[in-house]
Amino acid sequence: MRYDLDFKIKVIAYYKQGHSSSATGEKFSVNPRFVSKWTEQYQHGGIDAIKPKTSKTKYNSEFKYKVLAVMLAEGLSQSETALRFTISSPALISHWHKAYRLYGMSGLISKYKGSTMASPITDKPDNEKTLAELKRENEYLRAENAYLKKLDALLKERKQAAIKQGSSKD
Repeated sequence: MRYDLDFKIKVIAYYKQGHSSSATGEKFSVNPRFVSKWTEQYQHGGIDAIKPKTSKTKYNSEFKYKVLAVMLAEGLSQSETALRFTISSPALISHWHKAYRLYGMSGLISKYKGSTMASPITDKPDNEKTLAELKRENEYLRAENAYLKKLDALLKERKQAAIKQGSSKD
């Protein structure tokens, strides 16, 4: 069920008057988790964060990777990450994470409904590729390169932290 902006504002206002999320949920006949979620979204992003979406937001692979990289590097939960990046559903981040673990960067490239999207890198020689194919391949390679750089930095950071921890125990 979708809730309109006025309803969410009433729920948040009632909760902010000092009522618990359970009591607020009971009064408005909504799940208490929605009360907490809407309140956190509102506190973090204001009115825009709780507005119902009119259409599905499309995220590119670089954005998805950035979200995952920040979540993993900072040890954030999916809910905290969703709040930080104003993503309406933490489950979406879970989906991206699973796709990334299974397929790497190609798992983060949007698949268009009703058609099967070809792999971003084709076996054709470069001089036979269309401009769109070259652009798609370039985007994929840039994202993959950025990921590898971030991964390398994260691994070096963890290694340094382990070395520091080990030397402080002596």
